[in-house]
Amino acid sequence: MSLKETLKRIEKKLEKIEADIREIRHHMLEVNTANAKSFIQLPDHLRKTAIGLLKIGQGTAGEVSKLTGRARAVESDYLNQLERQGFVTSFRKSRQKIFLMERDLRPNSDIRKS
Repeated sequence: MSLKETLKRIEKKLEKIEADIREIRHHMLEVNTANAKSFIQLPDHLRKTAIGLLKIGQGTAGEVSKLTGRARAVESDYLNQLERQGFVTSFRKSRQKIFLMERDLRPNSDIRKS
C-alpha cells in the first residue's frame, strides 16, 4: 500500500471520528449535565455501544452489532452492562430483548414499550 493510499485511509477514519464526535456533542447538548458527565466517563467499549444504540433509538444486540462491527454476543454483554448502570432499559418482544436509552438520555423520544 502506498503512502498516499494510507493517508487517504487515515483521512477517512478521521472524518468518521469527527462525525461521531459531532453526533455525541449533539446528544450531549440534549441531556442534563450530570448524565452527560457520567456518559462521557464510560469506558470506550461501552460508549461505542451506547452511541450505536443512540443512533437507532431502540433495537436488539444484533442491530447494535451491525453498527459497531462487533459480535452480537459482545454487544449483548455490553448492553446488559449499560442496563445495570442505568443508561439503558430493555423489554421483551416475543423472544427478542429490545434495548433503548433511558428517557433522560434521549429527552425528545416518544419510545413506547409494546
